[in-house]
Amino acid sequence: FNYCDFHFVYFVLGCVNGRCLWPRGKIIGGCSTTNFMVYARGNKWDYDNWESLGNPGWKYSSILKYFKKSEDNTNPSLANNAFHGKNGYLTVSEANYHTNMRDAVIEGSKEMGYGFHDLNGSNQTGFMVLQGTMRNGKRCSTGKAFLRPASIRKNLHISTHSTVQKILIDPTTKRATGVIFEKNGRVYQVNANKEVIMS
Repeated sequence: FNYCDFHFVYFVLGCVNGRCLWPRGKIIGGCSTTNFMVYARGNKWDYDNWESLGNPGWKYSSILKYFKKSEDNTNPSLANNAFHGKNGYLTVSEANYHTNMRDAVIEGSKEMGYGFHDLNGSNQTGFMVLQGTMRNGKRCSTGKAFLRPASIRKNLHISTHSTVQKILIDPTTKRATGVIFEKNGRVYQVNANKEVIMS
């Protein structure tokens, strides 16, 4: 990746020139191309809190339908419950193999009285066998899941090796209307008719 963070003043002081390697994102599919593939949506309290801070439509009960719509859960016991979806673009599954360590953690959690259930379901505290963004045992990044199928669309344009410099905001409506970005030393402006999605 050869990507370094920005020069921080208070962090990574022991590194050469106060900089450290930060191999995140910087690829189609973003961090889902390099992460641990764990499928964890985040706590529903956080989404509810975001809406309470003035972001309509962000409460958990509002966005759950989008999680379900995007998901193709291959676990038969989860795929058809109220919190998971089937036939979406993002494949979610358990690993094809299990270790003795996994079994020991499950037994230990039960002995200590902790819950063992789907942490993307109604109770998000406890233990579970992790699910990951995997398709047939291989990584299923957002690039593979969403962008490849959409790549033939005429309204999708991907600009690689580009860095956004500014999101254009309409001062009256407070809505994003476009972006200014740099690519190969040149600056471009792109305007949007509907929405701006930063990823």
